[in-house]
Amino acid sequence: MSTVNFDDLLDIRKGGDNLTLGAGPSHIAKITTAAEWQTKATALRDIFRQTLGQAPDLACPLDPQIVAEEECDGYRKRTVSYALAPQERTTAYVLIPHGLTTLAPAVLCIHPTTSLGKEQAIGNDPSKKGQNSAYALHLVQRGYITLAYDLLSANTRCYPSLKDFDTTPFYQQYPNWSIRGRDLWDAHRAIDLLQSLDEVDPDRIGSIGHSQGGGITIHAMALDERIAAGVSSCGDWPDRIAKNPFNGARTGWWVGRPALRPYCYAGKSFPIDLHEYLALAAPRPIMNIVALNDWMYGLDEEEFTRATLDDLAKNVSRVYALLGAENKFAQPLHTTGHGFQQEQHDLGSCIK
Repeated sequence: MSTVNFDDLLDIRKGGDNLTLGAGPSHIAKITTAAEWQTKATALRDIFRQTLGQAPDLACPLDPQIVAEEECDGYRKRTVSYALAPQERTTAYVLIPHGLTTLAPAVLCIHPTTSLGKEQAIGNDPSKKGQNSAYALHLVQRGYITLAYDLLSANTRCYPSLKDFDTTPFYQQYPNWSIRGRDLWDAHRAIDLLQSLDEVDPDRIGSIGHSQGGGITIHAMALDERIAAGVSSCGDWPDRIAKNPFNGARTGWWVGRPALRPYCYAGKSFPIDLHEYLALAAPRPIMNIVALNDWMYGLDEEEFTRATLDDLAKNVSRVYALLGAENKFAQPLHTTGHGFQQEQHDLGSCIK
């Protein structure tokens, strides 16, 4: 297979003074200035929001309340209740290191597709796989305040009588929205909660996640500039090389973005792809950890996936360089499959 490239990332339509009035000829050319990139970034965010569907107005007071506190080894575990929407509340765990003397950085810890939800993120899954995804626990031990909550349709937010991540009732309530749009609203509210805490530095909030949590981290950074840094492990894959693009627009169980489904049926490319989500994080640091043998690809296809993902990283890095943020984007590649192993935990030096 030939390498798929992503050099369209810096493409923009140019023309004369009356370009947007449809007057005079126009052409596709490369972006050469930060101002031109901001024009494209605004357009990409608009396109992204279109794929998320029509969001209802869920604005309401946050009304955070402390439900319980427990002293643990080196940190305090605080259970907090807060409003996600009118007449809808949820609980989250806030882990706070002992001995803080100043405002501390905080990290949103978004769990993968697991029935345990936030319990896995704080270390309550004894399996090796679960411990590898206990990043809320790992990071509080490194001095960060961490926040873990359940995604809608998981753990305490699983719909009655349905398996975890079955989103059928969501679409009965919000037929014109998407569960990914809801995921991003919930991440937005979680950041609201972190910024409300007396212990948190509101300008130093990051996000981390594996698998589904990694994808949400990438997407949240594309839209919410309050996230100062992010780490995604096996969170997303370039749709232009997807073996089955219905993965993001399923017709049953977890139905991510129904607005993408017509593109799948028609055999057309999605209107926004991974390299664009990642570039929308610029100039903020983001690390996109990718397994080459993931998303239906095997080790026998490594030559293709490695070259393709290297090209993706090269083009995202060009946007970062354009914004004066060289070395703020990293995309470590590995061949250990869909997991978040210890060797990936120790990759912090990849971003400077």
